[in-house]
Amino acid sequence: MVHTTRSFSVEALFGKMKAIWNLSRDPICREVGENIFVFQMHCLGDWKKIVHQGPWTFRGWAVLIKDYDGREDPEKVSFGGLFVWAQIHGIPELYRKVHIVDDLARRIGKTKEVQMTPKLFYEGNYVRLRVLVEVKNPLKRVVSLNVEGEGKKRLVKYEKVPYFCKHCGLMGHNHEECGDGVWTNKELQYRDFMLATRRANPPAIEPHFFNPRGRGGRFGRGAATGPRKRSSQEASLDNDEDLKDSAGSPLKDDPMENAEDDDLGARKTLNFDSEKVDNGSESSKTDAAANMDDIPPPPPFIFQPS
Repeated sequence: MVHTTRSFSVEALFGKMKAIWNLSRDPICREVGENIFVFQMHCLGDWKKIVHQGPWTFRGWAVLIKDYDGREDPEKVSFGGLFVWAQIHGIPELYRKVHIVDDLARRIGKTKEVQMTPKLFYEGNYVRLRVLVEVKNPLKRVVSLNVEGEGKKRLVKYEKVPYFCKHCGLMGHNHEECGDGVWTNKELQYRDFMLATRRANPPAIEPHFFNPRGRGGRFGRGAATGPRKRSSQEASLDNDEDLKDSAGSPLKDDPMENAEDDDLGARKTLNFDSEKVDNGSESSKTDAAANMDDIPPPPPFIFQPS
């Protein structure tokens, strides 16, 4: 049910609500009476989203949702109100107790949920309430804290509330449609101060570190991120005795004992190879001279102008 006396397009209502709800599957929509509609869901998740979330609005008017089992006559279903999020501001810390806040919430409407420490997405210091607001009653502007010595009234604000009249406080019309529509500012007791103002998100400030060494210093772009290597002094490697290789194997001979024999064998091999090179040097020169006659002359050089 759309809480308004104005006429509207049923197709526009179905299309708008489908876009707002964004369900997993499109519901079955059907008009069953004067300003009464049935939306049939296909899964439990879609049903919970429509029934337990909200408030839902169409062109600023309240969309009243009622769970329907499909047995009784739809025109006999009573639409009492809708659940909205309300805020009570300025409760002293001494009286910020669950039982006290619950008593204040009942004066606004039937309480469904109370958030004592909500995330402050809106301005002010408040407690957040999920309450059922009756559309036949005007919205509550303030609630009184009935404590001895604390008789001040606490301001009530609403989040995403539908259109309401600034003169009578009822939802469904504005003050220009109430009576003859001519009212002074003093007679308009329900104003925009009842609407919760969303807090502007401050920009994120990244930490800045002072870089005394410039771009490649300790905190610059060229700074090393891994562990620092230790020098030989820090590793206590100054002593030459620590650097000597004292490892040995009982199955191998000592390499220092055969060092002279290996040197002598290497010299003999080099002398033997040098003799082979000398013996073949004359024959290689003769073959090279014979092959030079078969090589064609190089092409003429062509000068490329710059």
